[in-house]
Amino acid sequence: MIARAAARVGPRFWRYIATEGWAGTTGKLYFQSEKVPTSILSTGQVGTNRDLLGSDGEFFGTDPLGLEVKIADGRGHRKTLDENGFCLMQHAWNHIDYYDNEKVINVYYPECEALVSEATGASRVVAFDHNLRAKQRKEAGDRLRGGNAVQEPLVTYGVHNDYTLTSAAQRIRQLARPASKNDTQTKSLLNEAEVEGLLKKRWLFINVWRNVAETPVECFPLAACDAQSTAVEDLVVFEIRYADRTGENYFARYSDNQQWFYFPRMEKDETMLLKCWDSRGEDFMKFSGGGGANGARDLQLAWLL
Repeated sequence: MIARAAARVGPRFWRYIATEGWAGTTGKLYFQSEKVPTSILSTGQVGTNRDLLGSDGEFFGTDPLGLEVKIADGRGHRKTLDENGFCLMQHAWNHIDYYDNEKVINVYYPECEALVSEATGASRVVAFDHNLRAKQRKEAGDRLRGGNAVQEPLVTYGVHNDYTLTSAAQRIRQLARPASKNDTQTKSLLNEAEVEGLLKKRWLFINVWRNVAETPVECFPLAACDAQSTAVEDLVVFEIRYADRTGENYFARYSDNQQWFYFPRMEKDETMLLKCWDSRGEDFMKFSGGGGANGARDLQLAWLL
C-alpha cells in the first residue's frame, strides 16, 4: 500500500522522535474502516469519477478513518524494491521546469527511464503518466503548461496502492491501444502483437516520486508501508471511472502488523521509487503502500518495466 504509491502522510508540523533502537515520527494516516468490506476484485461499490483534467470527484462507498501511526526514519534502514517495495535514490541532474508538460515528457521521462533501469536491471522501461501536486497552485486552479491540472496533495485521500489484480495487466493491454482521453501520451506505447508475450514475463509498475521544490520537505512527508508487513486481507478495491475506461486501485484497512517508513527532509536531488505491482507470483503482495500527504510540491511518474 502506498499513496501512489502510492498515499501520503504526516502531521502538519511533525516531530522527530529518537529513542533507543527507534527513530522517526508520528503522523495521521487515513485508512478504510471496518464498515467498508475488504476485496481483491472490484465490487463496484467503492470509487470515484475522474475528469478530463485528472481531478477526482467525491468518493462513494468509503469511510475514511484517521489514525495516528508511528513512522520510522527510513534513512536508518536499507530498503529495496524487491524486499520492501520502495527505496531512496540519489539523482542529481540538470533540473527542468517541472510545470512545463512538454519538458516533463520529452526530457524528464527519458532521464527517469534510465534511472529506473539502473535501479531494477530492467531491459526495457516505458514512462506513461505523471502528476504534479502543489496545494496553493491547485487552489488557484493552475495547470501544467500544455498539460493536466495541478493536483492537490493526497492528505485525506487515504492509504492506497495503484493497480489491482485486475487492473495491472489490463493497463498494459490499454497501453498497446490508441491513447484514451485521460492518457498523458498521445500514441500507443506498446506493440499490440507483443503484449501477451510481455505478460508472460516478469513486469512491474513503479512510481518515481520527487520533491520539485528548492527546499527540503518539512511537512507532510511521503510515507510507505513495508511490503513485508502488508496483507491481502486488508485491501479494498476502488474504481476510478474515466470518460472512456475504468481503472482500479487498492485502499487499505489498518493493521498492527504494518510497518511505516519515510525519508526525512527529502531534497530535489533525491527520488523515492515505489513498486505498485510485481507480476512475479510470490511477490503478489510486494508492493508498498503509502498514506498521508505531501506539503511540498512533488512530481510522480508511472513506469512499466
